[in-house]
Amino acid sequence: MYTPELPLRSNLTEAHAASWRSIGEAGAFWTGSERVQMVAQARAAMSCKLCEDRKAALSPFAVRGEHDRIPEGSDLPSELVDAIHRIRSDPGRLTKTVFDRVIASGIGEPAYIEMVSVVNSSVIIDTLHRSLGLPIPELPEAREGEVSGIYNTEAVHRGAWVPIMDADQDPIDTGMPTVPNILRSMGLVPSAVQLFFQTFRPHYALVNIPLSISQAQAEFVASRVSALNECFY
Repeated sequence: MYTPELPLRSNLTEAHAASWRSIGEAGAFWTGSERVQMVAQARAAMSCKLCEDRKAALSPFAVRGEHDRIPEGSDLPSELVDAIHRIRSDPGRLTKTVFDRVIASGIGEPAYIEMVSVVNSSVIIDTLHRSLGLPIPELPEAREGEVSGIYNTEAVHRGAWVPIMDADQDPIDTGMPTVPNILRSMGLVPSAVQLFFQTFRPHYALVNIPLSISQAQAEFVASRVSALNECFY
């Protein structure tokens, strides 16, 4: 996935390779083929004419049309494809209306969370490739397998769109909650949490970050990028 000449830590390259393989495998609610199609749709959003027009509009709901579908013959539900394109191209203006349309189409909350994890994990990997001037990797190989249907039955409603992990929110030394909110937000589907954090964790840590820059510099970069991306958290 990465050339050996690049000064990348082995734990990062190994984690990305593992995540890429995981995406091609059946998850809790989506098959390996469907999960790979989600990655393809997320990539398609970056050159989708409808997504481009929506992003330029005052309101993304003011523009109607059809998304460019890649690969051809994708059998993902249309409401899910629309959500994937919106998440990838204009996440700062994602609204509960989009989420409600996905749920109304018959896709359950756990399945929605798994999609979010797959798409966001693929974005982390694609973004690093682009930042290094590398072509994005070939799509993961889809493998046969049965979905597990496993989700967290102890997730709770706390005013979010979906039930979240019930976790202690006492602050730790950094002043942050014991369990990060982004983890709690996907806590309804443990495998979705595992995939995302496996991909993300080598890039960032609240303390003792394994980079040549200082922790304060890392926090500045993280805050700036989050602000530019209109990150909710």
